[in-house]
Amino acid sequence: MKSISAALGAPMTMIGVALLLVLPHFSYASPAPLKFSEEGETFVQRLYEKTSSTQTLHEKSYIEFIQWHEAQGVYRSEVKLNFHGGPAYSEFRKVFHVFDNNMFATAWVTTNLLEAYKYGAAPKPTENQINLALQAMSKHMDKNVPYNTSTRVFWSQVYNETIKYWRTEPDNLLSLFESTDKLPVGALEAILKDLGLGELAKTIDGLIKSKSMFLQAFRVPPDFDDTFVNLGLGSILHELKADFSSSYTKWTESNDNIQTAINVLKDYAYRPFSENPDQNTIDTRTYYYLREFLDQANAAGQDIALATTWAQSIKETRKLYAQGNPMPFNINNVDVTVAADVVFGLTSAVLSGLLDKSALDDKELAQIYLNTSSLLAYEMANNLTSRPDLALTYYPSVLESYWFVAKTVSVMETALKSGPLPSPIMKEVYTMLKDVCLGAITKDILSKAQYEFEEKYFFDDFLGNGDKDIFNRPVKNYEDRMFTTAMGANALLYTWTIFDPSTGKCHYREETPQKVKTLINGIINWLSEYTLSGHFKPWNAFFSGSMKGNSCVPFWYPANRFELLNGTAIKDWSKIPRGPFIYGVEGHISKDKYDAMIKEKHFGQATPTEFPGYNSNDGFFPFWSSESYTYSSVLLAVSRFENIAG
Repeated sequence: MKSISAALGAPMTMIGVALLLVLPHFSYASPAPLKFSEEGETFVQRLYEKTSSTQTLHEKSYIEFIQWHEAQGVYRSEVKLNFHGGPAYSEFRKVFHVFDNNMFATAWVTTNLLEAYKYGAAPKPTENQINLALQAMSKHMDKNVPYNTSTRVFWSQVYNETIKYWRTEPDNLLSLFESTDKLPVGALEAILKDLGLGELAKTIDGLIKSKSMFLQAFRVPPDFDDTFVNLGLGSILHELKADFSSSYTKWTESNDNIQTAINVLKDYAYRPFSENPDQNTIDTRTYYYLREFLDQANAAGQDIALATTWAQSIKETRKLYAQGNPMPFNINNVDVTVAADVVFGLTSAVLSGLLDKSALDDKELAQIYLNTSSLLAYEMANNLTSRPDLALTYYPSVLESYWFVAKTVSVMETALKSGPLPSPIMKEVYTMLKDVCLGAITKDILSKAQYEFEEKYFFDDFLGNGDKDIFNRPVKNYEDRMFTTAMGANALLYTWTIFDPSTGKCHYREETPQKVKTLINGIINWLSEYTLSGHFKPWNAFFSGSMKGNSCVPFWYPANRFELLNGTAIKDWSKIPRGPFIYGVEGHISKDKYDAMIKEKHFGQATPTEFPGYNSNDGFFPFWSSESYTYSSVLLAVSRFENIAG
């Protein structure tokens, strides 16, 4: 066990991990319970300290095989691989990790700390702590435009002098793949095979051979989740500027043109009933889960405009593919969690005064806001159309998506304490999202809760729950239980408690069912018992690749647009081209026609019509885990709970 434990703190190439796995140490100890020096500290104080301790206070440079690059100000986030199965694959998942300097985790942790302070009983974050995070996030501004913009990118961009372009570059991931060129890959794979780990050797070989594909996938354009999470963060800083004056000033320095975020949202919205093929074409997976929503709109004669994931068009992808930052699969998609981020960002910006209250007088913006909110209400009321793997394209956690929707309702409820909502459109959004939070979302959370002795409740997702021991017996490790339980708590608390700014307290809605209160109490009991105990890992899958198994492959779904990236139509629909191409759904397809297309095979594969779960196949997919996000989410839930009046 010593050899594996020693490796956890240093970068490991995929081959290095493979060597570790051949050692006869297939167990993995949970971390020891955390100890705090000061007696009398509250649980909330300890959670705040634990979260704060995961921030990188000083820049750490990359040293090959020794140390990852850690950007100053970021909160801990790692790329992992969801291997599952026998002991070797299980151990691979546990020990493999690459420190990742993405914006999303740091933005959410910072927002959680501020909300825990505002709505709960949490300590006030230091301005140095907030400012370090803001400085790190400012480096994620899209630099490929000749002006300051509030459009943000998941990873920071590095200027390429040769092509005169700012490329998105996750430095540690790129360094990882470059390091594989210096290793005797063939010899190491032979060792694995000799030790009876031939399947693992094949997997390692496949990863190495897919190097060029991964390097291409890392070059992503600006996105609307980071962009509007940033807008939400700016909104709470605007509200708390009396307490965080230097932090608010620092945020505005890199966001002095927030109208740019609104403009790009309108520019790249998905408009299925438009005649413009650059606006009406979408990822086949999106169309599959979205089709009933679109069918209803079409039958009612309603036009639709929805927030997308990527701030890019097909026309732009054509120009940028070779050297720039093109969209994955050269096509945009609609992710329900991204949609929730956009709706919350817009709502909080208007209600806080960061955006003028007349912002929603813009008919184009108002349509996107209303239509995207309608989609959220529809998907939440219809079990994500039974396809969370498609609807939550990049964010696997269902309970996290519930919380994101509940956040919008919560900020509206707080605003209503001071007066009416500023827009008829916002009132309509409030009604539909409130209804789905009090109804379908709460019902589903109640059904997912699991009981433990002494009045404790928890929730599970999928990480670590698809393993087998050496005798091929199922093993469950519950590696995301802590995070998922925190998400369940926050979704319920943001739905059923309302913050009153005049008293600084939260209170339950008068109509809150007793079973909801009982469940919330039980969840807080579980979090209080286990969060800092060392019994469970603080892992999560807050982000992932879009292909999480066979059911997520876009080429297995119906399409009516198939062409080379240069626009040349492809006549042979039986083979996937080797060069870059576009495969998507253009416009609206009638229900009867689309149903017939579902029954057909696509490139020899039947359309996946059911979600099999993320541990159902022998493959793997990358996911991003952040213990900082987990601990800050527990802090948010517990502090809000403790701030409930009475």
